[in-house]
Amino acid sequence: MSCALPPLKQPYESGQALDGIACRRLFTPEIILDDVLITFSGGLIEMMGEFASQWIPPNVFDARSAALTVVPGLIDVHIHGCGGADFLDLDEASYRCISETAARGGATSIVATTTIPRDDLELERFAEFVRLLRRLDPPGARFLGIFLEGPFINSEKRGGFGPQYVWPVDLRAADRILSLCEDLLLKITIAPEIEGGERLIEFFHENPRTTVEISLGHSAASYELARKMFRLERVRQVTHAFNAMHPFHHRSPGLIGAALLEERVWCEMIPDGHHLSGPAIALLNRLKGWQRLMIVTDGTGATATTPGTRIHSVGGWTEVRDGAVRLLDGTLAGSNLLMAGAVRSACELGAVEFHDALRMATLTPARSVHCEDRVGSIEPRKRADFCILDEHGDVFATIRDGRIVYMAKKAGGNEQPRSSGP
Repeated sequence: MSCALPPLKQPYESGQALDGIACRRLFTPEIILDDVLITFSGGLIEMMGEFASQWIPPNVFDARSAALTVVPGLIDVHIHGCGGADFLDLDEASYRCISETAARGGATSIVATTTIPRDDLELERFAEFVRLLRRLDPPGARFLGIFLEGPFINSEKRGGFGPQYVWPVDLRAADRILSLCEDLLLKITIAPEIEGGERLIEFFHENPRTTVEISLGHSAASYELARKMFRLERVRQVTHAFNAMHPFHHRSPGLIGAALLEERVWCEMIPDGHHLSGPAIALLNRLKGWQRLMIVTDGTGATATTPGTRIHSVGGWTEVRDGAVRLLDGTLAGSNLLMAGAVRSACELGAVEFHDALRMATLTPARSVHCEDRVGSIEPRKRADFCILDEHGDVFATIRDGRIVYMAKKAGGNEQPRSSGP
């Protein structure tokens, strides 16, 4: 049992490299530990051990306040942008903004999500996007790789995407995309029912150059077709479950019905009260569990901006309105959540246990894109990535590779304005 501690001091600042962190309560996230000291070396976790001393080594982050909980750095595997910037901007400043804003929400790793417009048929702008990702060392959350949400989707289920972001199947373009991305391409959304869709899925699935995960989405696929696709080893994910697909019907269960009944299928969940209601969140949690459910933000450029600020996106002008990001006609165009807010919202709206919601935002997304050997949990030789939460579930600090990448100005965090949540 630890000794009584003086009030937490804050001799820390953003950008500071640390030698470790002392925790009162730590979620790894698989187990919960009290009074732990974790040391870092070269940006990796070096050692973990019991620590009940009132003394603390120099340059170690003191997170032993009763108000603080230490968890792994959060992982957002579906985010197009935030803070007024989008990955389609093709600008280093925009990518730095996305990285910093995501870190403000507790994320230490994100998967850069984008699509390709029809006027980029030669993929020149897409190639620049890939080059920027490879060369940029972002100041906040790192970029794990690429999630290509389309452009091979069903125009009837394009959701917040404008029609210029919907392509017919083009195997030549698919091969060029693969050549440009190589190991960076972690996931791609495809609608299997479009002409050539099954052939395109087979192209990615059978190609020896990639282990990309194929996610079904923006789709009007039938239950039978979805089940057929889910028999393929790497076709086992669904993009933002319930959204941009036919709703469940008792005589035509569709893609969502197949996803819910197929035990091996992983689902993305946007728990903001707009994309999913509380009962829908609870249903997904009950049927899929944390092992097959990923919390994502589907953030876009307007995410975490002041309500009413207009930001141009893939579907046109967007703004934060009534707690969600919407096109001017009211169509949903991404959530207004950062990751810590998404975890809190899943707990509040869907009655998801915090421990389970945390795993849905760390270990499960890491496994979904095959990065669990580096991130997603706190154990020796993994990246020294941490999110420190206050008693409200707001972000107090974010540490990536053993360095502070976000520090709240005061206890209580500054993850995002409470008024912008659900």
